[in-house]
Amino acid sequence: MPRQCCVFPGMEHDEPYMAHVAPGQSGEMIWTFNRAGEFDFACLIAGHYQAGMVGTIRVLAD
Repeated sequence: MPRQCCVFPGMEHDEPYMAHVAPGQSGEMIWTFNRAGEFDFACLIAGHYQAGMVGTIRVLAD
């Protein structure tokens, strides 16, 4: 059964390190890392982390 995402009125933000992306859409965020390694990231909207909206970014050394 597909999961449905909910709209949370008042959850809009103006954080420079976050982006809102509509369901089924993609977005782009440019981030400069200062070291190699694996870094976790996740959606910060309540319940989205628990629903699996997480990932890992692997940064390789030059």
